Amino acid sequence: MPPSPDDIPCQPPSRRFSAASIPQAVYLGLDVETNEESNESLYTISVHDGSYTTDYYSGTLKKHSSGATPEECSRQQLEQLLRVVSLYATSQQYKVQIVACSPQTCSIHPAASVLTAFWRDLDAIPFQVQTDAPTSDERASACVRKAVIWLSPQYPGNLPRISVGFRHEVKMDFDHLIRLVDLADYEKLVSKDSWRVWNEMAIEFKRKNLRVSYFNSTPQGGGVALMRHALVRFLRLNGITVHWYVARPKPEVFDITKRKFHNVLQGVAPPDVCLNEDDKEMFKEWTRENVERFWLGKDGPIASSDVIIIDDPQGKSTLSWKTTNGLFFFSFLVCGVIPYIKKHSPKTRIIYRSHIEIRADLIRQDPHGPQAITWNFIWSFVQHADLFVAHPMNSFVPDDVPRENVCLLPACTDPLDGLNKELSHGTMTYYRSVFNRICMDQGANEVDWSRPYIVQVARFDPSKGIPDVLEAYRLLRSRMDAESFPDSAIPQLVLCGHGSIDDPDGSIIYEQTHATIHSTPFASIQDDIIAARLQPSDQLLNMILRGAHVALQLSHREGFEVKVTEAFQKGVPLIAYEAGGIPLQIIRNVTGFLVPIGDIQGVADHLYQLLTDPALHKSMSNAGLATLTEEYFTVWNTMAWIHLCNEMTDCPGESKGMLDVQHTNKLINGLGHNRYVRTFWFDKYHFQPPATFRDHSLEMV
Repeated sequence: MPPSPDDIPCQPPSRRFSAASIPQAVYLGLDVETNEESNESLYTISVHDGSYTTDYYSGTLKKHSSGATPEECSRQQLEQLLRVVSLYATSQQYKVQIVACSPQTCSIHPAASVLTAFWRDLDAIPFQVQTDAPTSDERASACVRKAVIWLSPQYPGNLPRISVGFRHEVKMDFDHLIRLVDLADYEKLVSKDSWRVWNEMAIEFKRKNLRVSYFNSTPQGGGVALMRHALVRFLRLNGITVHWYVARPKPEVFDITKRKFHNVLQGVAPPDVCLNEDDKEMFKEWTRENVERFWLGKDGPIASSDVIIIDDPQGKSTLSWKTTNGLFFFSFLVCGVIPYIKKHSPKTRIIYRSHIEIRADLIRQDPHGPQAITWNFIWSFVQHADLFVAHPMNSFVPDDVPRENVCLLPACTDPLDGLNKELSHGTMTYYRSVFNRICMDQGANEVDWSRPYIVQVARFDPSKGIPDVLEAYRLLRSRMDAESFPDSAIPQLVLCGHGSIDDPDGSIIYEQTHATIHSTPFASIQDDIIAARLQPSDQLLNMILRGAHVALQLSHREGFEVKVTEAFQKGVPLIAYEAGGIPLQIIRNVTGFLVPIGDIQGVADHLYQLLTDPALHKSMSNAGLATLTEEYFTVWNTMAWIHLCNEMTDCPGESKGMLDVQHTNKLINGLGHNRYVRTFWFDKYHFQPPATFRDHSLEMV
């Protein structure tokens, strides 16, 4: 039997990867034709290079083995398929980017298992493609021809296009033709009691036939996007259909929402940046255009919704989702839509979800300052919502938001997506080559994978503390050079993150970063600093974080940083500033180091510790893995949202807004009171948290 990819030795990494070392990207169509009267099945593979069919391959799969059950036989066939595809790719120096499967292929085993195996084991995006071709070879060829047109021309070649259709609705995973995960995969990630509670919530949600939708400004990029991707997939696997709408982009508005909303509220904008009346009118006009053109009308999503959740302000673009009948999530400052919801659907419940660290202290200190001006404008819309969901920090919520209508929810990440799933050695090597090719294309340094490296994964944004990262690295290198460390032990520094179309700061901060790297103080070490803006490939970030010796998160302002969870999930020790919600995620000096904002020397000292003390590094790595809690992953986060929707739709009547505290509290059944969302469903479902659960309620500042 042909070996799996991990059985085939990979060449050791060289000091510099060249573009020539990157395997050729190929796209496979796969069909399996079963024969009930025989103990064999015919499989056909059609190979496509992105332009045309280039190869064809066929063979047989054994259907039965002595004493095996039908389920075991199906699993054996699946394993044979994986071996065949794996051997074909390695023997031809190919990187399989997608596997487009015919309906006949999926029938050899439950479809989810066939498809998810290619994603999990081969890092190939699995498509379910319908075709009426009469023969096996024609079906395989038709499947791959259809699937390749759904890919983006961006590099690497496994990035699906964004599909936006009628009413600016995003067809998530091409209306779920892509099947990455199975429900059983999620069940394995949580305790039995968590799964029991989730199923009870889902049954209630379906019984009510709630109308659920999500709206935001752009269809990809950033941590919120990753959360929404995972949510929509998980809900769909549970039989809850979701929809997702995006605003029509307008660069002038993104410039306002990023610099004069997000940056000002976080306190990282220059002091002379302030929202003016023209900005306000442009924002309101953009909102009106989107609402009236796409979302109003009898059959429009606003009029048909039971609950609307507005994801606002956030520093990056997000992806969104919506269940069949319409629970809405709006993101990146689309709070201006709230008055339209109140007017056209007054019984709709509205939840406002804040994703950033709002500087409530600056609003309080200067009632006429930039922060107060921006917040007062936003509050003129938000006050009409029913519930304010914040990250678990009191200081993130401005004073005029009634605490009776505030509840707390941390951000989450997904262990099964491209950012967090396990990567084989061969897949890691491939994405390392891709990373260096991107660096080369951008004129940046390339990573020497034979040496250790320190990484900060973040947008190029004024709040992310990138100048501090560079200076801490310079101090570390000065100390190591003075102590004559060998070259092989001296770490590199990698700064990388995705860009997004609604972030005008990205290019400016990126250019400033490169200017700093090439300045005189960094002259002797600039070859060991790598700064790159990456395409929206989750696996690239997975690879770079998974291979790091130490991760940094030196944000000056931060909501609840999922990159902390993702570093721990990969066993990477972390050094972070005591910013926003980050201190809730790190056990000081156990899972990582917490440093006061601006203490660059302290960061450098801790870097030195983790680079020179293997026992400390191993201890922190193990501790980070051991203290991960279900609360920071998809299932619990989805439970929080579904519970809120279930509870808020129990009472009839019109929504009155947060200022009418008594009426709102009646509608939301006592939700709020500055408590974690989980505490409400803990009580209702008599839930017993698993032993690994760490309660942060008493740590909230």
